[in-house]
Amino acid sequence: MQRVVLRKASHGMPTMGRLFGGAGLAATGYLAGAAIVPLLPQAMKGAAILPVVAASFGLLIGWRVIGRFPGKTMREAVLTGLKAASFVLIWAMIYLGLVQMLRQAMRNRYDSVTEAVVDILNQGLQFAIMAAHPMVLGSLLVGGALSGMVALWGHRKLR
Repeated sequence: MQRVVLRKASHGMPTMGRLFGGAGLAATGYLAGAAIVPLLPQAMKGAAILPVVAASFGLLIGWRVIGRFPGKTMREAVLTGLKAASFVLIWAMIYLGLVQMLRQAMRNRYDSVTEAVVDILNQGLQFAIMAAHPMVLGSLLVGGALSGMVALWGHRKLR
């Protein structure tokens, strides 16, 4: 006879910590994406929608990273928010690298698939260097820290 094991299935359930973490990091992603756009080359297609893409990455990452464990202390919450903000930056740069790689692939600039995939990272790193601006980094740091603190507050007070 087979034994039935029930697991705790609350890991995906919406909580106020997840909601506040996702909303805060979505706002952070939007602001950071809007700050990056003027720094990118004018010929960069896909940069116009970068704030929306970064906000969607922020919502997903805030929900999964910050909301999963908002922390027990304010220090842990701030560190979790900063970690999540760095994930948003990484995924936004991967997105920009992917867009550039697809543009160049349509012009037959690559000889192999491996060369195209490696160029995604190369393009993303070039955009990360362009994005190393105090306004962008400041908005990510402050927004990530505030997102973590707000998620902790929502987790504690609005259970």
